[in-house]
Amino acid sequence: MCTATYLPIGPKGFILTHSRDEKAIRPAAIPADEVLIGGHVVTFPKDPQGMGTWIASSNELTICLLNGAFIPHLPQPPYKHSRGLVVLDVFDYPSVNAFILHYPFEGLEPFTLLLFEGGRVTELRWTGKRVYVQEKDPGQPHIWSSVTLYTTEIIQQRERWFKQWQQQIRYWSVQGIREFHKTAGADDPQNALRMNRQNHYFTVSLTSVLHNGTVSAMRYEDLIHPKITSQFSLNSYDAASINLA
Repeated sequence: MCTATYLPIGPKGFILTHSRDEKAIRPAAIPADEVLIGGHVVTFPKDPQGMGTWIASSNELTICLLNGAFIPHLPQPPYKHSRGLVVLDVFDYPSVNAFILHYPFEGLEPFTLLLFEGGRVTELRWTGKRVYVQEKDPGQPHIWSSVTLYTTEIIQQRERWFKQWQQQIRYWSVQGIREFHKTAGADDPQNALRMNRQNHYFTVSLTSVLHNGTVSAMRYEDLIHPKITSQFSLNSYDAASINLA
């Protein structure tokens, strides 16, 4: 899995949107709900197979997962546990720095973790042997695509789609970026943000987190089962935007 975009809003606010790509045989996810973890009220959709998640958010911290690190890898199970559990484990640590320094990564399949805390955007990649950490500019938009599903050329194409979308709009909004995730690259269904590879792999859900600098809100939408949608939101969720004029 998958694709994630980040749009900054204000000094510490952002919109994070995640398209989840999965095998058709994977069980449908459990819609987003609130759970207490490490003293935080955490909102996340749950994978009933691994019991983890690909995106989770509290008022203080938002975490997003993509499979793979820098290059495609050959899975070598058995692994200690699902990568989706790592997302939830972060909330048991007092800070992102503490998690990076002390988490036992050994025995886990490679992954990329995006961590958003206190105006910071941290990218962590676990190769299966080593952790690489990079701080990203929180004032700039970003897009990430899973290296397990997309080649370097396709990842670069998706970055161009993202830049073109930014040039075509006057403001950023939850509604606007969700539309981008649903339509970008539609003439290339194999690699579109809402992808479909002969109904074997396809984009199964779309999740957005809006953080206004103090409080987070989440909208989860199951794209295969349209009636399965959950929203934990501020009153102004869908209206949230920043004027780019």
